[in-house]
Amino acid sequence: MKALYSITKGALVLDDGNFVLTYGIEATDKENGSHLSKFADVSVNRNTAERIVSLLNSCEIELCHFYDVVIDELNR
Repeated sequence: MKALYSITKGALVLDDGNFVLTYGIEATDKENGSHLSKFADVSVNRNTAERIVSLLNSCEIELCHFYDVVIDELNR
């Protein structure tokens, strides 16, 4: 099963009531589009999330390595 990775949007509510827009990454099945996994709140920077999504898709990262690759890229 091959995964297709894409950006998701979310929001965090801070203690002072303000909202912060966040970007996550979702994995869907390339064949049928069904939801496989999601990593919410990866970054508040859309470019960072887009760069990681691009890496995941271009290297055809298997789903079992999804979280590890995201964490490794965030710690870079």
